[in-house]
Amino acid sequence: MKVGYVVSMFPCWSETFILNELIDHFNNGLDLNIFSLKNCSENMVHDEAIPFISKTVYPIHLLNPILWFLHALFIIIHPKIYCHIFAQIAMMYTKNYALKLKVFMIFILSPIFVKYAKERNLEFLHAHFATYPTVLAWIISSFAEIPFSLTAHAHDIYLNQDILNLVIRDVSKVFTISEYNKDFILRRIDKIYSRKVEVLHCGINIERFPFADNKAFGKVERPLRIISIGRLTGIKGFVYLLDALKLLKNNNINFRCSIIGDGPLKNILQDQVCKLDLSHYVSFLGSKKTEEIPQYLKDADLFILACTKDETEGHDGIPLVFMEAMALGVPVIGTQLSGIPELIRHGQTGLCASVDNPESIKNNILYLINNPDETEKMRQAARMLIEDEFNIEKVGNRLSTFFLHQSIER
Repeated sequence: MKVGYVVSMFPCWSETFILNELIDHFNNGLDLNIFSLKNCSENMVHDEAIPFISKTVYPIHLLNPILWFLHALFIIIHPKIYCHIFAQIAMMYTKNYALKLKVFMIFILSPIFVKYAKERNLEFLHAHFATYPTVLAWIISSFAEIPFSLTAHAHDIYLNQDILNLVIRDVSKVFTISEYNKDFILRRIDKIYSRKVEVLHCGINIERFPFADNKAFGKVERPLRIISIGRLTGIKGFVYLLDALKLLKNNNINFRCSIIGDGPLKNILQDQVCKLDLSHYVSFLGSKKTEEIPQYLKDADLFILACTKDETEGHDGIPLVFMEAMALGVPVIGTQLSGIPELIRHGQTGLCASVDNPESIKNNILYLINNPDETEKMRQAARMLIEDEFNIEKVGNRLSTFFLHQSIER
C-alpha cells in the first residue's frame, strides 16, 4: 500500500515518535512517501531517519516558475476544487490573521506535493500535527481524491483549533495521543464529527529498551543518579527540576543529575545551576542521538521530567522519553499535566508531582528513595503498561490497518 506522511520537517531531531511510526510501517511493507513542508535544518540527524530522506518531497521556491505553472494547470484541470479550497481558506474563521496567512502560503506551495502524490499513485495520506501539515494533507486529498487522517499531539491543538475545524468535515479520522486530548478536542468541534476522534497512543520499539531485572534502587552507597531528557525550553520544566534538586541537596541527599538536550534556555539554566550552587551535582550533556539514549537511561536510577505550561509553546502531550525510561525499568517522576497521568499512573507505574512545584518533585524523589519495595512494584507495572498500550508494533498495526480499510472503501 502506498501511503504519504505529511510533516512539518523531516528529519526532525525531536520528533522520534514520527520516525518510530515510519520504521514500523516500512517493516510491515508499506510503500512510504514523506511530504515535508520545510527543508531539514537540523544539525544532527538520527541514523534511522537517513534511509527515508530519499523518499521525502520538499517544497520548491516561491519564484520557481514550475510552481506557478502548476497553479495555472490546476485552475484549468480542477477549477471547482481549486476555487473551493481557496474559498474555504478565505472564509476560515480565525482571530489569528498570521495563521490564515500561513495557511494561504501552504496553498501556494501545495501544487508540487499534489503532483508527486498523483505521480506516485498514493492511496492514503496521514498528517502529524493538526496545523500546517494537516492543511497540506487536506489540499492534497482534495486534488488527488484520496482519503487522509491526522494525529493531534499537543501544541497543535492546545494553542489554536481553527485548522482542525477547517478540515474536520473532510478528514477520515482524527487520532490523538491521550484521553485528555480527545476530551479537549470534542469540546471544540461540532458534535456531529465526534465519532471521527479516537485515541491512539504513541509507541516505542520495546525491543530497543529491554527491561532491567536487577535494578538496586535505594540499596547502593554511591550517589543517586538522576537523568532528565528534553529540549531546553519552557514546557519541559527544567527550572522547577533544578529548584527541586537544590531542596534535595538541602536534605543531604547525595546525587548527580545529567540533563540531555539543547535549546534556547541552555544559558539561563546553566546560570541557575551556578546560582543554586549545584555545579558539582548537575551536568549538561547536550543533544544525543536516538541510539545513544537507552544507555544513558540504563545507567540512571531515576528519570524526571517536570513538564509545565508555557505561553508560547502550550504544553506537552505525553513525552516519548517517559515510555523509554519505563520500558527499561527506570523509575519515573512526571507531573500532573495533560495526558501524562494516563501513562504515569501515580503510585502504580511511577509518580506525578504537582505542576510548577519543586517541593512536590523533591518529596516524590524522597518517596522513591525511602520505599524501594514500592519503587520495584511501580517499575514492574510500568513495563507491563508499555508492552500493552505503548508498543509501536501494536500502535503501528492499528494505524496501518486503518489506512488499508480506508483505501479499500474508496
